[in-house]
Amino acid sequence: MARVIDIESKKKYATLAIRWCESYFGLCERKKRRLIFRFSERKRKMDNFDIFGNYCFYRNEIIIYLPNNNTIHDIISTVIHEYTHYLQVRRKYREYELSRYYSQNPMERQAKRNEDKYTKICLKEIKKQL
Repeated sequence: MARVIDIESKKKYATLAIRWCESYFGLCERKKRRLIFRFSERKRKMDNFDIFGNYCFYRNEIIIYLPNNNTIHDIISTVIHEYTHYLQVRRKYREYELSRYYSQNPMERQAKRNEDKYTKICLKEIKKQL
């Protein structure tokens, strides 16, 4: 069973994960403004599902909902998932969003694949720094 961590640890791991994403995946060349990365200490739900994080194309901002991310693994996978959206083309995302269910959106599927593929790699790299 994964260990639940405190808010300061969540922030620390999330910050290290975003740095890892920037160096591993690179920055999005289409964006005019720097990516905003912040935390929310409120729980967020949509329908009956907890929202772990969110990327806003318009504000170029990733928000991590700390109460919904209980473990280091949750935090890192959420950062990777949202960072993937930061790299994606908004117009294409919107097109899929209007024609498919969330779970069938190819861009959500790509974000989920990246989460599954890179979380352990990122965590291993972060642990070397601590």
